[in-house]
Amino acid sequence: MDYEIDLDPTHSVIRLTVIEAMVSLECAEDCYHRLSHVASTGGPYAAIYDLSVAGDTTIPTDMFRCFARRSLSIPTGRPHVVVGKFSVIYGLARLFQMCGESVGQALAVVRSLDKAYEIVGARPEDFTQRLFPERLAVCLTSPP
Repeated sequence: MDYEIDLDPTHSVIRLTVIEAMVSLECAEDCYHRLSHVASTGGPYAAIYDLSVAGDTTIPTDMFRCFARRSLSIPTGRPHVVVGKFSVIYGLARLFQMCGESVGQALAVVRSLDKAYEIVGARPEDFTQRLFPERLAVCLTSPP
């Protein structure tokens, strides 16, 4: 799969970074299940869903509506932010946001990763633990 999940343990923020240009249904489902597992082992977490590299998707629009109506993989209560740089992804994230609101889910949608960090109160260097794939992220505060 072409995504990574990192943790900022200090601020309890999960960051999902999709690193493929075309998001498939398989990738979306896998992300959902992995994030559900992460949420079940700790939290509550704030979350950044970084889709800034993704420019398109093969997932039908109706499927986004269905996804929005099921519970988020990481329970809300803390900020959840989707980053969609490209218009298609940003627009679908907004659709997801609006459909999710009808079932009580709060989600922010922004165009820049910097804005997402501002909303959750974290910085890129705070994400020191790689949760998936299971290799350690480089800790910027310790020597190599």
